[in-house]
Amino acid sequence: MANKLVAITLLSSIVLLSCISVTISSSLAFYNVVSFGAKPDGRTDSTQPFHLAWMAACSSARPATVYVPRGTFLIRSVTFNGPCRNRIAFEIDGTLVAPWDYHVIGNTGYWIYFKQSMVEPLMQGVLAFGLVEKPQVLALLELGYVLHF
Repeated sequence: MANKLVAITLLSSIVLLSCISVTISSSLAFYNVVSFGAKPDGRTDSTQPFHLAWMAACSSARPATVYVPRGTFLIRSVTFNGPCRNRIAFEIDGTLVAPWDYHVIGNTGYWIYFKQSMVEPLMQGVLAFGLVEKPQVLALLELGYVLHF
């Protein structure tokens, strides 16, 4: 009798945790830049895949995460436009690098620009990352940092 009670309790707990997990995962949209074609080799231009992941996250009706996994991603000049439909977290576990020849960026005056995006930085790091909102505002990130919009 006690064994049946333990088994039923254990089974109920597993079902409950599964339901909670499904609810949590279905409430967030997750966009891995690699799924959009970004290459973590530091040589292949990953600008377009990053932009596509941002556009998907920006148009999501649910809070979204743009995820950059471990690896080195070459990014040319890019603008991440807003306003977005919902909150976005930009989670970076990898490294973003600019082209060695800064002339390929052109006369844009920036490398990575978040336009009309609400930024809530909780900065602890010292890695120069890009421009946010205005050309005079510099965002700072550290490896493994999550930037919320």
